[in-house]
Amino acid sequence: MEQAALKKMRTKQIAVSNLIAVIIIVAFFMLIQIVEIRFTPFFLCLGILMLLQSIYGFIKKGSTKSFIPIFEQIAIYEKEKLGKEWEKEQKVDNVWKLILSGLMFFQSFSFQDVSNPFFDIQPLFLLFLLIMALALINISMLFRFRKIDRSTDGELTGYTKESNIMGIALGFLSVIIIFIFIVIFVLP
Repeated sequence: MEQAALKKMRTKQIAVSNLIAVIIIVAFFMLIQIVEIRFTPFFLCLGILMLLQSIYGFIKKGSTKSFIPIFEQIAIYEKEKLGKEWEKEQKVDNVWKLILSGLMFFQSFSFQDVSNPFFDIQPLFLLFLLIMALALINISMLFRFRKIDRSTDGELTGYTKESNIMGIALGFLSVIIIFIFIVIFVLP
């Protein structure tokens, strides 16, 4: 693929991904302000959503079909570029969704006795979470683009393992940053 076309495709991917993330996060923030959502149904709904995504991913297998055309175009490009690593990455992604679904179900049952709704969350904390989510999405996409787009044949062997290790490290770092933010700004 030509550099100009690749750059245009990646720019669209960033724009669409950020737009979707902002819409979902803002809709969630508005929902928790309007409706008193309790922890149990919230985590139960998240668990069901993640389980359905995982099942759909396992059924879909190696298909590059997507509801959003730019994501389908990207999947075709990355499948061609990554080869077998793309299929491995899809399987691992679906397993992570399944694990996350189980964690959400566990959280749902763990918080059954908690009576506080999300309603008590401060807007400053919600804004911080929005900024953190967008930063994580964009940083991870930029690392991915750099690795995939600049590689040649054979360089991407073991990419799935490497990207999962990087994702876990980035996840731990974000948890530490969010924890520090809560301790400094939310708890006092």
